[in-house]
Formats: sequence, C-alpha cells, structure tokens
Amino acid sequence: MNLYSIFLKNIQLEKRVITEKTEYSYGEIYNFIENTSKIINKSKKNEKILLVSNNFFSYLILFYACSKLGKTFIPMNNSLSKNQILSICNFIKPDLIFFSSEYNFLNKYIKNKTYSDSNFFKNINLDINNKNVLDIKKLSNKYTNKDFIVTFSSGTTSTPKPILYTQKIKYKRYLHIKNLYKINKNDNILLTSPVDHSLGQRILFLATLTGCNLIYLKKYNKKLLKKFIKNENISFTILSSNYVNLMKNELLNKKIKIKKIVSAASTLSVKDKLDFKKKKIELYEMYGAAEIGTITNLSTFNTKKEGSVGKILKNCDVRILNENLRILKNKEIGQIACKTNLRLKNYYKSKKLTKETFIKNYFLTGDLGYKDNEDYLYFMSRKKDVIISSGENIYPSDIEREVLKFKNISECCAIGIPDKYFGEALFLICVIKRKDKEIETKLRNFLRNKLANFQQPLGYDFIDSLPKNRLGKVVKKEIRKIYIEKKLDLSKQIRKILN
Repeated sequence: MNLYSIFLKNIQLEKRVITEKTEYSYGEIYNFIENTSKIINKSKKNEKILLVSNNFFSYLILFYACSKLGKTFIPMNNSLSKNQILSICNFIKPDLIFFSSEYNFLNKYIKNKTYSDSNFFKNINLDINNKNVLDIKKLSNKYTNKDFIVTFSSGTTSTPKPILYTQKIKYKRYLHIKNLYKINKNDNILLTSPVDHSLGQRILFLATLTGCNLIYLKKYNKKLLKKFIKNENISFTILSSNYVNLMKNELLNKKIKIKKIVSAASTLSVKDKLDFKKKKIELYEMYGAAEIGTITNLSTFNTKKEGSVGKILKNCDVRILNENLRILKNKEIGQIACKTNLRLKNYYKSKKLTKETFIKNYFLTGDLGYKDNEDYLYFMSRKKDVIISSGENIYPSDIEREVLKFKNISECCAIGIPDKYFGEALFLICVIKRKDKEIETKLRNFLRNKLANFQQPLGYDFIDSLPKNRLGKVVKKEIRKIYIEKKLDLSKQIRKILN
C-alpha cells in the first residue's frame, strides 16, 4: 500500500507533531511534503535521495515525499563523522542530497545536486482543505513494491548492514504493531528512537499513518519527558530497555504515567518485570530485529513467563538451530532463526550477505536462546558474546540476571577476556548506585550461592556508566576492547595454587 495515500486518508489537520523546540500541525506537514515533492521533481535524475540533518521534521517530510514519488530514501545517522557519512555516500551513490548547515561539506560531493533542508519550510500557498486530500476514498498501490528505504542496522556487534524495505513491507509492519497494541487515532505517541533506524521508523509510521499526535524527544531528558507526559497525556510508547530503567522509579511511583509501554532493543530483567506487574503498569516486552520486525510479545499482566522475551506471534515461525543448522528440540539452546512476512526485501547491494543470513527464508539472528513447550522464546546471549571458559559455555545473561538482584548494582556487563589458563576468563563490569569500598567483597559473597563455580567472575570493575549506542544497547564489543587492551591476567592466582 502507498504510505502517502494512507497518510492523506487518515490525516487530521489539527493534530500535531511536537518536538522540544517546535511543532507543526498535520496540515502544515502536508504543505511541506507537497513543497518538497516539487523540489525533488526539478531534478532530472533523482531516484536515490539521501538526508542528513539535525531537524526531525526533515526526515518526516522526506519519508512521505519519497513515498508519494516512488523514490528510494536513505535517512542518515546524523551522529556519524564526516568520513563515515562520505563512506556511506560512496556506497549508496545518491542522486540528490538534502542536509542541514552542519553538513555543508556535502556540497562538494554532488555538485549542483544538493539542497539545504530549509527549502522544506518555505511559505507556500497550498490549500490544506482541498477536498481531494481530505475526502480521499481510494488508496493507491503505486510504488508499493519499489525500493523505498535503505536504513542501517545498529551495528552493536558487527558492521552496520544496509537494510532495504519497500512501502509494502513498511505497511505490513505498521498494521502489525497497530493491531498488536490496539492503537487508534486518539492515542498520543511518544518517540525517543532515532528515525534513521527501523525502530524509530516503526513508531513514526504508527503515529502518522494512524493520525495520532506524535511527540518526539531526540534523547532522554527527564525534565522534558515529565513535561511532555504531563502536558500531552502520552498513551503509548516503545522505549529501549535502558530508558525504561532510567524512568523506572518515576513510573513505579506514578510520577510519570504512560498508559502502554513497550520495551525493545535489549531485554529487561525479571525483577523489573515483576516490579511493574506489582504496580499494575501496562508494560510489554518485544523481541525482534530490523531485518524481521517484531517476533514476540510479552505482557506482564497475563503471563507467568517473566524469564522469557514473549510468546512467538502468529505470523512468525521460530526455529532453534545448532551449529550445523539442524533444528533443536524445545528447551535446547541454539541460534534463533525467524521466518515472517515482515522481513526486509534484502540487504541493499549485498546479495552475498542476504544469501548468508537467510536459510530457507529463516533469518539467522546471531542470538542464542530456546523455546519452551508453549511457544515462549527465551533469549540467552548474542552468539558472539558467549564466553567459553575451560570448555564451559557461559551465557552473560545468566550472570547479569543474578548480579542485578544485588541492591547496589544498577547495570552490569559480563564479558570474556582471553586467558592463558582458561581460554577465556569471566570479567564483570558494574555500575553501582552509591559508593561502597567493600562492594567487590560483598558482591562476591552474594554470587557465591547464586552461580555455579564455573560462572563465578574472576575479576571485577566498578564504573560510572556503560557505553551504549543510540538505542540504549550496551556496546559489548567496545567494552571488550577496553579491557582486553589492559592485558589483565585473571587466572594468575589460580595458576599459582595449582602449580
């Protein structure tokens, strides 16, 4: 389905899109989309359009202008360095580039084919009450199967991958989320994820295609968040689990009230889920990926499966595979592989990568987990994050789950460090709530009865914060690099005893 025609069909001119600096009505946004479409049509060759900007509205406008015109849109991560941006430009080879003034080095990249995104916001005399817009009856299928969006995965464990979607795929994902969480035009939706990423796009389309008020925050800001929630009566949001944790106390104490919250990007602790359940806060957890959309859903209201990431949804099929890609039985740990009609079209310009990542239409997630007999999925670890110590597989989530039960720990990360004796040695990095000189001794004693001997960390570090990406995911590869470079010898004392 053509997304722009759905946008027009459901448009409510008085509804707004609000950011911390400004807001526009849907009527004004319609005008900007039409104006931008005219700018794009001035160029003869304009199939691939790239945008890098600090203005959220520029992304929103180009999503729909490209939908209307059947163009391929590349929304760029505006936090990338100059060299990274130019590298992606060389890979994509865009026909047109729109950018804000911070990125004017792009003027030289495509001579006479770059535009300032301030062109979107010129005053133009278009009739927003035009009956052809407001009374549209027939939805268009024009351009639905053409290449529409190229976005890049978050790349927390590997190089970001160029993911290609059609309008049809985005429409299916929109309907999927809308029906799953029963969203209607009366909802006020909060967006905190970057819209160059698929999660942010999911929320943006959910709000604008349904005709809801959309409130956008570029990054977590407790003061602004409280203001928006109070003034705009937020009823739905999808947040990274990191943001859920940051807001936890305010949510539990009812200082912040959001009707429905979905946690995404990384897993919540069982303790967090139980705390929300006790306070009767409507919290959900989803599991999925940019390549396949949402695969599971877990409500803290209607299940005793708090350790899972949710029940596998009806339109999805999940298999657990061993190293030889053979299907494992329920409760056996292996790689999670997913089949769904919400999958990407392919990796852009990357046939080999697409072929390697999909086996008989099942997406190899790179995650390890298992299913139970009731079709609930349990996430254990990223495959690359599993620690192999003296031949034993150690799943970081098993360690982190127990550590987070210790009252003075707010966040933690278990990693493997190369070791002469064990192959890899388990090292634990923690963020503490308050200073305590004896924290390591207390934590060691606490874990002694919680974990098996082979799961006991050999080393500890206590820091102020863990490095995270824009979605709030802990970047383990960055943490590993930091501690590997320190050349720690964690088994030194053990070797002395054994020798």
